[in-house]
Amino acid sequence: MRYLLSLLVLLCTLTTSCSQPQVRFTPEEKASFERLLEQMLPQRELPMDQLVVQTALLKLGTPYVAGTLEQDPEMLTVYMDKTDCILFVEMCLAFSLTLKEENPDFESYCDNLRQLRYRDGVAEDYSSRLHYTSEWIRQASDRGLMEEITAEIGGVPWPQKFSFMSTHTDSYRQLKEDPSLVEKIRSAEKYLNSFEYYYIPKADIASCEHLIRNGDIICFNSTTKGLDIAHVGYAYWQEGRLTFIHASSVEMEVVINKKPLTEYISGIKSNNGIRVIRLK
Repeated sequence: MRYLLSLLVLLCTLTTSCSQPQVRFTPEEKASFERLLEQMLPQRELPMDQLVVQTALLKLGTPYVAGTLEQDPEMLTVYMDKTDCILFVEMCLAFSLTLKEENPDFESYCDNLRQLRYRDGVAEDYSSRLHYTSEWIRQASDRGLMEEITAEIGGVPWPQKFSFMSTHTDSYRQLKEDPSLVEKIRSAEKYLNSFEYYYIPKADIASCEHLIRNGDIICFNSTTKGLDIAHVGYAYWQEGRLTFIHASSVEMEVVINKKPLTEYISGIKSNNGIRVIRLK
């Protein structure tokens, strides 16, 4: 069975048109996309923030699985039925962008996913993937897909610096195996260090949460030196309380968080606040 699945993945990879970048996926993942497309097509006229929320709700219960992209060679890898936190947010956004196209299909979904996941939409090697969420946000913002509203709704300056990946290469298999990639990562960190950053401290979230809308991307800061964001999810108002939809590593699936945002974040010692991103 394992051999058959590997063969199917290989066939899907090799039969991608020579004029198109390679994509790693299984027939089951493509079928899952097509089922979701059939469910969501009647709602394609909704605004983007509503589309991502409706997509996210349909993906509740999707298993949380870490490290799904860590395969060789580097190429766009597509999963619809397992995810981690950033891939979940990315999947819902790429799917919603695809819905807005005249003829949405799996190929256009893959292209939207690639444009979000890789620097300039090109999957060259491990270093071309947007590993820091801040760079993922910045590239999508430059494309007019989103904007950070943290400062606008009450955020304060945050002296964020980026260095973790280039100074902890032993934590990344690809960087250990190919030291030439480290300089490319360091270049990305230098680029990110040239910008100013804002965050909403934990103690201030309650006073400004009314300015957060369904479908905003909630980014949970990391207090680890050199890292920016540890977790992400979609803001979701439920029974008058602000919570979020996310791929939870605790519950091991995509869930609507049971606790309100302010209560949830108060229990995380390695976090000092949030950043908020609004889709366009």
